[in-house]
Amino acid sequence: MDLERPDWFKRTAAWWNPVVGDDVARHVQPVGVSSDGQLYVACSNMPWATNMRLLAPHIAQRLNAQPAPGAPKVEGIAVVKPLPPEELIERWADLAGADLAEQVRPRSLADWGQELVTEAESAHARDLLARRAPVVLARLRAVLPETSIVRLDESHLRTVWVVVATSPEFANRQALENVLMDVWHDTAQTVGPEHPLCFLHAGETAADQMVEEWAAAVRPADLSAPHHVDTMTYAATVDNTDPDALRRRDEWLAGKPHDLCVVFAARDDEKLPLAELARERGTTVWRHVQ
Repeated sequence: MDLERPDWFKRTAAWWNPVVGDDVARHVQPVGVSSDGQLYVACSNMPWATNMRLLAPHIAQRLNAQPAPGAPKVEGIAVVKPLPPEELIERWADLAGADLAEQVRPRSLADWGQELVTEAESAHARDLLARRAPVVLARLRAVLPETSIVRLDESHLRTVWVVVATSPEFANRQALENVLMDVWHDTAQTVGPEHPLCFLHAGETAADQMVEEWAAAVRPADLSAPHHVDTMTYAATVDNTDPDALRRRDEWLAGKPHDLCVVFAARDDEKLPLAELARERGTTVWRHVQ
């Protein structure tokens, strides 16, 4: 990811703090902008990262209403996760133990570098690392004496990612909801009921809106409840007459190592570019025609 920090960007206290307020500014810091107008920010911890994803459209609107001198339009706000030191990643098997290293992996830093965030393949692996935390931290201080990491966060269970490709003509809500329920059930059976499930989509078609409405209906009021269902869309506004913009959107949606691609097509012969791209990248494709 190539981020730029032009002259206008460097004066963050002048254009960021007044828009977001002191509380947000203490926990969220801009780190750069991309050539397509995305503003990237780092957050002090995971709850603030979640808050920022919810607040991003509102904050982007306010930034565009009060732009910094010389600043271009903010097309969207994305959260980046500060990565652990390379040496920590390279020596993770020595730190966590060879038996656990493939089951729990270091993913990012939180609390401005003081907390190591990990992702576990199972609840058993998560709990085992928690029991080993004092030993892992002692080994870490020996390997990296200058490290700022002083604690391990409880491992997050691996998110199951499902990219959804929808036809503008798909309108069978009941069929769509039945398929999503099947995916949810199969995920709980094969991966585990505690793993979060996230559906990614372009956010453009009526079927995409159905995905949002279904997820909102099944999502527990307590977001910490097991097997939270979530959705994610492409943050930037896309000109549907611009092939390059459409390609960038589809590459972003298909870019993660997805567990599954679900396709909702209107006709047997209909080909959706997002689904074709996901297939090219090795993702299993589950196709449904109304």
